[in-house]
Amino acid sequence: MLFVAWACCDGARAGRLSFAKADSLLAQRNPVLRSARLDVTVAEGLLTQSRSYDNPTVNVMYNVQNPTNRRWFDPGSTGEVDVQVSQPFAIGGQHAEQVRQNTSLLNASYSQLLVTQRDLRTEVHTAMIALYYQQRQARVYDEEIASAEKILTACREQSEKGNVAAMETQRIATMVYQLRKSQTDLLLEAAALETQLRQLLALPGIEPITVDLDEQAAVAQASRLYLTLHSDKSPVLDTLPEIQLTDHRAEAAQHALRWQHSQSLPQMAVQGEYDKNGSIGHNYFAVGLSVAVPLWNRNRGNIRSAQAALEQAAIDKEQQRLALTLQRQTDLDIVGKYLKQLAEPASSLNKSLSQMLLAAEQQFMSRHISLVEFVDLYINYRDTMLAHLDAQSKMLQAAERLKVVWIR
Repeated sequence: MLFVAWACCDGARAGRLSFAKADSLLAQRNPVLRSARLDVTVAEGLLTQSRSYDNPTVNVMYNVQNPTNRRWFDPGSTGEVDVQVSQPFAIGGQHAEQVRQNTSLLNASYSQLLVTQRDLRTEVHTAMIALYYQQRQARVYDEEIASAEKILTACREQSEKGNVAAMETQRIATMVYQLRKSQTDLLLEAAALETQLRQLLALPGIEPITVDLDEQAAVAQASRLYLTLHSDKSPVLDTLPEIQLTDHRAEAAQHALRWQHSQSLPQMAVQGEYDKNGSIGHNYFAVGLSVAVPLWNRNRGNIRSAQAALEQAAIDKEQQRLALTLQRQTDLDIVGKYLKQLAEPASSLNKSLSQMLLAAEQQFMSRHISLVEFVDLYINYRDTMLAHLDAQSKMLQAAERLKVVWIR
């Protein structure tokens, strides 16, 4: 019995998801993040490979038939063996610039991993906040539907007795149907968010996800975050992984341009030869230098392309800085405006609105208010509650984006 109780409790906890648990699952299971880590491994392999020099080339020629004694594959003193060795070597940065380029690309892959990890973390946290408040909004519909169904039951009883007009009963039934339709749409949106979280966190199973969120602590933290960031008029962008990523890509593009320039230089190789019975004499040794003269192909097209890629990297850096600055200001405006809006109602908003809903129900059942007034009170209750929850959701999502990006 204890084992069964423990299993049931453990299953109940499995559907609860906190930010810390989500971060742990994200780091362990997310396929995009795992693939980004493998991109770092790929970049490390490319850097290791680029540090290696070209292998020497060895050519060996052995005479098939000795023309002197007509012997096949003659191993004797009059047999012919010709050995040639060639070793390419780099000049003008033909090797070093490629190593520097791959070093910058490796640093860029590290920065890309940080960007990917942070973007996924932001996506998970904002989806959790959106799911939490959509579930809260669905519960608002639960209260209203329960109240409306109770009134509908009473109206049908009174309508059968002739005390209530059938049109009023039909109007209440229509309102219940519309409420159920709106709640269904909201639940479908929540289900889509659950699917998104399951994909991001690789969560198996089909049990509902319940987000573990302390609203009061989250709102207080958002308020402190807003005051801290709003007072900082000149944020430091150079330490952000996005800017570091563009810097490393620009460095890689610069080294790629230099490497393309080096490819316009001659391709050179040291050569050595041993000829056992050559035309010059017995046991002939020689050394030489092979030079591929850049006469027709001077690599101008690749240099032009590398120059354009370097200019594109500079443009990407400017665009990234502008995008980060604008996103920061947008999120600060969202947090500031919604904090002001949420501070205006009393802290007992939920309680007062619930009391209003109960009072409207009692007043209509007592026939102290008309059907139009009753429906108007219901709409006012629903719109106010949904607007309050939507404001909290958008404010906390913006605060989460600011926290993940700017607080280190």
